[in-house]
Amino acid sequence: MRLAAVDIGSNTVHVLVADVIRGRLEDVAHFVEMPELGPQVARTGSIGPKANPALRALRSVLAKAAPFHYETLVAAATEAVRQAKDGEQFARQASEAIGAQVHIIPGKREAELSFKGAASRHAVKREWVMIDLGGASTEVCIGRGQELVRSTSLEIGSGVLSSKFLSDPPKPEERARLRRAALRELPQAPDGDVERLVATGGTASNLPTVLARRNPPAVLTTADLLQCEKRLDAGRALWVAGKVGLPASRVKAMRGGVEELLLFLDWYGLAMLHVSHQGLRHGMLLAYLERGGDWWR
Repeated sequence: MRLAAVDIGSNTVHVLVADVIRGRLEDVAHFVEMPELGPQVARTGSIGPKANPALRALRSVLAKAAPFHYETLVAAATEAVRQAKDGEQFARQASEAIGAQVHIIPGKREAELSFKGAASRHAVKREWVMIDLGGASTEVCIGRGQELVRSTSLEIGSGVLSSKFLSDPPKPEERARLRRAALRELPQAPDGDVERLVATGGTASNLPTVLARRNPPAVLTTADLLQCEKRLDAGRALWVAGKVGLPASRVKAMRGGVEELLLFLDWYGLAMLHVSHQGLRHGMLLAYLERGGDWWR
């Protein structure tokens, strides 16, 4: 069986195509574009003129996925669409554009699905924490093995923080203001005596390539994150993008994201994080296998 999951996030539109082999997912293809809905919604409260670029991005990633001939498509929209006054209208437009229902999933369900995806590869027996760092929100889940024990959705995300606090390139005093803003939200994160931090989302999955484009590491230390921050801040985003092989828009979002990850490591008293390429979209597909059309509930 071959399935596909598309999610409309606050920075990005992703599609994942995966085969189901003996109950496990094996990635076949993945495509992404960055229409950046989050900063627009944070500024104005609406998607407004960003709707058309986002719909074009949605059609584009699905056109790239089409040759892989998946049988079923599941689709979700997250924080930016949840927050937007015109989010329901946009979801209807998106559903018409792709011929499948786009569900605006609540923050709690987003956390559950992201946890399910990450836990499929990264769970440990004792307590561990998953950080799903999105463009406008961050889902924080404490797990014990495959069980989700408690979770919280924090209204901080890499794209919104970067656009609100950081110029291009960032100045030290801007980073200090960003840290203070993020720290005000961290007390809402669930407590836990965790032995592992697993990070998923665009910032986490792309940070290893900032360190090494060949054989990027799967585990990042605090020192690695500080080195990433230094490289991301070394010049204007367009110049840095050429050096690290990522889009300039991704570089800008990662500048805020790396700061968040440093704060989470400190918050939970850990010195390294495990990078997960399994998250929301994998969780969507696993939930579909379990519950069919009710996967999003």
